[in-house]
Amino acid sequence: MALTQSLDKLSPQSASKQIQHSNVIPFPSARALLLVTLPHAHLRALLHSPLGVYVINTEIVRGEDRVQLDIAREDLDFTLHMLLTTLPAATIGPLKRRVGHPSAR
Repeated sequence: MALTQSLDKLSPQSASKQIQHSNVIPFPSARALLLVTLPHAHLRALLHSPLGVYVINTEIVRGEDRVQLDIAREDLDFTLHMLLTTLPAATIGPLKRRVGHPSAR
């Protein structure tokens, strides 16, 4: 019981003095879609790399995999660096702005 009371005394703010953050408006970061084409044998390497979390779609076209990555614009430098170092055989396609879904607003 003494331990519980001492922890309550150390809390920085009591329940009546909590700060309200109702004036904070979260802005979603701008997202982009990046199309990458790579040999089928390299798809596993991409999915098991740190870039695997960005993969939203894959399709096989003429024996190669077309992979669509959904990345934040501020992650573009990291993404390109990782693609060039881990998958030099990949072809980096166009970067397109992602259009949000109406239900996400």
